[in-house]
Amino acid sequence: MKFRQLISLLVSVFLVLSLLPVTAMSNFEDDLIEVEAAPEDVSIGTKGPTKEINYIDTSIEGKADFIALFTPEFASEILVKKFWVAVQINERNEVVRVVSPSNNGAVPIWEDEQYIRVPDGGYVLLAHDDSWASKDFRKFLATNFKVGDVIKLRKNGEVIPVTALMKGDGLQAGVILANELMYTVTEQTTQLVGSIRNFEEGEQYRLEVNGEEISISEDGSFRYDYSLSKGTNYIDVAIFKNGNEHDVQSLIVYYKEETMEEKEVFLWVEQGPNARRFQTSESIYNMLVEAKDAGVTAVALDVKGVEGFASYKKNDLTNRPYVSEMTAESRAGSNPDLDLLEEFIKHSHSLGLTVHAAMNVFAEGSIAHNEFGVLNDHLDWEEQIYRHEDGGEIKRLRDSHYGKNGALVAFVNPANPEVRDYQLKSFEEVIKNYDVDGVLLDRGRYDNYFADFSDISRQQFEQFLAAQGKQLNNWPHDIFTYQGSTRVDGPLINEWYTYRSSVIKTFTEEVRDLVDEYNVRENRDVQLSAYVGSWYESYYLNGVNWASPNFVYNERLEFPQDSIYTDEYYETGYTDNLDFLMIGTYQRTANEVKKYITLGNIMTNGEIPLYAGMALVSVQDPPVQREVFQAGLQNTNGLMLFDYSQANFPVIKASINDVEYVKDYFLGISDPRNNEAVIEGDFFNVNRNDNNLNVYSEAFGPSTGTNIWGVEAVVDATGKVVKMVNQQQAKNWSWVNVQDNNSIIPEGGFVISALDGSGIRTKRQLVANAYDVGDEVRAAILTGLLNYDGKEVTSKQLDFNGKVQVVGPGNAEVWVNGEKAVLASNGDFTATISLEEGANEVEVIVLVDGWKTHHISLTITRVNVAEVIETAKELVEQYVVHPKGIQTALVQHLSRAEKHFEQSERFYAEGKVKQAEKANDNAIKALEQFRKMLEQHAGKHINEEHVEEIMRLFEGFFS
Repeated sequence: MKFRQLISLLVSVFLVLSLLPVTAMSNFEDDLIEVEAAPEDVSIGTKGPTKEINYIDTSIEGKADFIALFTPEFASEILVKKFWVAVQINERNEVVRVVSPSNNGAVPIWEDEQYIRVPDGGYVLLAHDDSWASKDFRKFLATNFKVGDVIKLRKNGEVIPVTALMKGDGLQAGVILANELMYTVTEQTTQLVGSIRNFEEGEQYRLEVNGEEISISEDGSFRYDYSLSKGTNYIDVAIFKNGNEHDVQSLIVYYKEETMEEKEVFLWVEQGPNARRFQTSESIYNMLVEAKDAGVTAVALDVKGVEGFASYKKNDLTNRPYVSEMTAESRAGSNPDLDLLEEFIKHSHSLGLTVHAAMNVFAEGSIAHNEFGVLNDHLDWEEQIYRHEDGGEIKRLRDSHYGKNGALVAFVNPANPEVRDYQLKSFEEVIKNYDVDGVLLDRGRYDNYFADFSDISRQQFEQFLAAQGKQLNNWPHDIFTYQGSTRVDGPLINEWYTYRSSVIKTFTEEVRDLVDEYNVRENRDVQLSAYVGSWYESYYLNGVNWASPNFVYNERLEFPQDSIYTDEYYETGYTDNLDFLMIGTYQRTANEVKKYITLGNIMTNGEIPLYAGMALVSVQDPPVQREVFQAGLQNTNGLMLFDYSQANFPVIKASINDVEYVKDYFLGISDPRNNEAVIEGDFFNVNRNDNNLNVYSEAFGPSTGTNIWGVEAVVDATGKVVKMVNQQQAKNWSWVNVQDNNSIIPEGGFVISALDGSGIRTKRQLVANAYDVGDEVRAAILTGLLNYDGKEVTSKQLDFNGKVQVVGPGNAEVWVNGEKAVLASNGDFTATISLEEGANEVEVIVLVDGWKTHHISLTITRVNVAEVIETAKELVEQYVVHPKGIQTALVQHLSRAEKHFEQSERFYAEGKVKQAEKANDNAIKALEQFRKMLEQHAGKHINEEHVEEIMRLFEGFFS
């Protein structure tokens, strides 16, 4: 900031402060404000548990992990969201209500979202965090406060009344914004919309946006078009009451100029869950054809998984073992004779797709699956970790308590020269031996804050410090130590974070040099990219700075460790070594995904292409998936879909094309327990996800490719259940000794596969309880019914058509309203149904070898044609006055339709069905002519709104 600007800012701040009354307390940043619960046992002591209050009479929108206090100056009532905890305290400091209390320390029975009143003279405490197990904001209020308790407030240790935390000048005005607090736009203006909280008549208000006064409506609302600069815009909206500033809300808006370039959509193919699914070259090609049809333009193939095995066979520089050498039950079975990378490149290029080879760079083993491709031959590479469970001792990961009790992936030390050289050779043998379009760094980072504390890291850190004129005196306590399980940062913590990020930065430089060398020497255009998690505010714990070196921290971002952001740390940003970056916007709500897309844009300064990663498992709901996909496509350079094992291509296609997804088939399965009941499946031959009950035939592939936490019933070509997977685990809800779900799909048979979200039992227990080995089971797919459900028709009889496809063995019958439909050999069926005027329920039943697979009801409405046509005539005569000839012609079309409908009714009554159908067709033709004439004159002789009103009368009349 320039000197003159700084002086101007300081003067402005001084003037504002001078306007505040001397009794007002604008903030408590230098004070420790605590709430003290009632003592647990007054016979032991009079002091109860205490906890710091993080916010006082401040909007907590967009904030996390806090206890907030609200007085009557802030609002008369406070919104308590579900999964939050609130305590209501009266003027005598007595607890009068607890929202979502804990019973003996257990997780609360969470109450629904509600408003809670702020008592006169009292206050409300509100707590939020995202983990009952590991954080204690909600837990503190839920476990330590009960109705009738007398509690205390403390300021710097001294007991104070709540009035000491109040400004003393009545209701505090506040800014309520309808905008998200962080978002991206592709237009140069954004409209700020909101209202003033506690807006009172007779008071004087001034609303400013970045210092410029804007108007407030009489009801306290406001709308303002704010002009944006390219890139990151920090916008402060401040409200003043009677000359005093009461509240400031900050927005962060990223303006990204929209480009006409085609958006890329990457499909990530993770090695572990997918490699064994591709047993033939044809299976790879078929998948890629389906992916391309859905909108995928590129593939990120995981060629080195966390286990340390390769998905390519030309490994002349590393001798890394091929993926087929894995032996874990849920990983074994890949085809040893199929070079996955080579096949993906061949077929992708033939289809116009690009292939980027992804490397799990510093992961060299899976503790979860006990698979270690090369790590056991290089134990000195394994990360040395420093965690509280080991009593302050530094240990090799798998020797540590964490390594034996919770760690999933074994990392190596990124600072070890041998490790770096081996990883570089892995990249080189892929570039050298394969026609890849790019190489991609995944897990190009440290494991977490507790690694690496090896002698190599210590020596390098000392050299790093010496270059800055600093010294390491107490290893590792100068970095951090532990008080119990709590990490306490030491004096060199920020230097440690910067050192580790510099280690990763220099590695990306080495990969960049390698890629450039091959590109120049062989006239190629291999791209270098990286995948990282989008949660940059905590990613420093993983020892990597994926931001642009030109990023500058702003306090409005509210990152938890803002002291990190020094000139030295900025220099460790590595995006200048990449051609593009993928960030995992793996949040579960659309607003959170949009927020982290914006954060990605901010961190990269728009300097390189950015792709928004979508965790398909988290956005299965088609409307949500469509919304987040479109946010990524509009506000970044495209999408990365993680991963193929969770891909439902029909839903993906609709989401990319921004259209509503409608499943056009009904999947039905017989229930051996009750032949009058059926079990409805979700998807046929689609990758299984949470809360799915799917059916797989051999057309899907050799096996289901599912994970270990589901339940599967394997049905052979005779229709008998021959295997149940995880049946007892689901029935007893004891998920130990789980079985591999990658069931072989029998030739001519099928597999029923179910998975719920974590802790949910619904579909897994349904399959586990419905089927047993030896049961007879049938399945079928029914299509065509969506053409009729909710349809309006005019005739007394209707030809009802559809299609049934048997999955596995068996012969089908279709019954419509109790009559057997005519069924062709290809599964097409037809039935004639009679319709009464008004709503008619149509019942469709499918039997396969006598086993019921479908029982579906739908509604078809037969309209009163005479009334509709009469209303249409009245509207035409009302709306089409001039020229008179158009009105006359329109009425004549309606009269002809009316005449033919009357003939159709008479023929039906006489039993002359063919003549009735012909007359009905002539009536529809007359209405078609009426419609065409209306559309021809719309906006000219007939108001377009009037045309729409008339045509709404005939919805459902036309096919």
